[in-house]
Amino acid sequence: MEENNNGVCVDIFGSEYVIKGDGNSDYTKEIANYVDSKMKEISINTSNVSSLKVAILTALNLADEIYKLKKEKVVSDITKDKIEALVQVMEGQGL
Repeated sequence: MEENNNGVCVDIFGSEYVIKGDGNSDYTKEIANYVDSKMKEISINTSNVSSLKVAILTALNLADEIYKLKKEKVVSDITKDKIEALVQVMEGQGL
């Protein structure tokens, strides 16, 4: 993986891609490595499937991770709000 004026060159599942953007090149490489590792993991756990199917299964797995993290964040935000409300009640009672 290398960096040039046109973007960051990354290898994902045996193919090279040039990723252009305003983001940090190290972050782009880190994300590309994560996707690559997920695709390799899924490829190992499934037999004789095409790269497209591996990509789709990887996308589903990553979407599942994101969905679960979003749900956790909502629960965390609700808990935080409840704690803040309890603190205000306690402070209002001089505790």
